[in-house]
Amino acid sequence: MNGNKLAWWIVGGAIVGIVIIYLAISGAIKIPSGVRTAEETGPLATATSQGIVAAPGLSPVSKEGQVVNKNTGAPVKLDVTPGSPDAPQQSDPIALRDAPTNSIKISMSAEGIAPSTFRVKRGEVVTLTLTATDNQTHVFAFEDSSLSAVAVGLAPGETRVTAFNAPSARGEYQFYCNVPGHATRGETGTMIVE
Repeated sequence: MNGNKLAWWIVGGAIVGIVIIYLAISGAIKIPSGVRTAEETGPLATATSQGIVAAPGLSPVSKEGQVVNKNTGAPVKLDVTPGSPDAPQQSDPIALRDAPTNSIKISMSAEGIAPSTFRVKRGEVVTLTLTATDNQTHVFAFEDSSLSAVAVGLAPGETRVTAFNAPSARGEYQFYCNVPGHATRGETGTMIVE
């Protein structure tokens, strides 16, 4: 039974990785009116309620403070397949120095995820800058199915950004590295929604 469960985790992680890589490579995405791209605002722009994109490839934020679909301008969905058009998108790889100043910076390595806990307010835009600080691949993901769309794949030494609106329900939301075996060695943490 454990072998089957591990096989499903490996297959699931591989599928998520393939989808993320495909979407990152395809890149031909139309930005709806009223949303500015990083090219228009500069590399250090932050994801704000003014519709600014924090990094190339990242889902933009509407003037109303909602992370939105690049093609339709509709709010992204947090309970869909990661990498799908309705899910929050991850940025193209960036230099850590170019990360949005208001983002929560998280490092992932064989030693764990740091910080392993962070706090956000209900409904606010959460901007995460994730960096693989070792020579391994990592996939940041949440355990709760209500946040299943939030996933970021990282190559060794790579930094990417993602943004999403925090859940409206207060509570603790566990996150982990979705690469088989990484969570069991301590690559886990908690987002606290207040």
